[in-house]
Amino acid sequence: MSSSSRAGAPTTAAGTRFLCRITTASSPPSDPAPHDYRARAAACDPRRAGVLKKLAGLSEADARRSTVPSGTNVAGLVQHLTFAESNWFEEVVTGGKAKRGKRSMQVDPEVSLKTLRADYRAACEASNEIIDAIGDPDAPVTRNGTTHDLRWAILSVIGETARHAGHADIIREQLDGTTGR
Repeated sequence: MSSSSRAGAPTTAAGTRFLCRITTASSPPSDPAPHDYRARAAACDPRRAGVLKKLAGLSEADARRSTVPSGTNVAGLVQHLTFAESNWFEEVVTGGKAKRGKRSMQVDPEVSLKTLRADYRAACEASNEIIDAIGDPDAPVTRNGTTHDLRWAILSVIGETARHAGHADIIREQLDGTTGR
């Protein structure tokens, strides 16, 4: 069906019909999803769960074993992502201090996988609580002297989590052949 034959479609001055509506300053678009920031935050949850799934079933030794020259390992990725959640939301967004995790991929031998999982879950819950408490996707967030908004911080965490989830996928496959989300 061509756009010119569609009944009810807007037309140009020449009478040509078109399917999309172009907005101007005099007709701003309505926000169809005023809480889009919450949907974006929720988009991170399956990636977070995927990271924890890659840790499931591994021994303490295998979770810390690296299959790549950089030394990256699944337990280290969880520790690092715990830090990333805390850094982005507890520090960058709220102006406090990151309280959880470590940036390093090397996990102390006395830190169990159970503790790593619990710490990561707690950091993710804290992140979600901060997002909900702010409740405004346009809330200013300043990092390194540049001001952005809450959406930007959420998208940054989604990107970092997705990237490291991919690393965990590869390392887990190299460890024991486990694939999939």
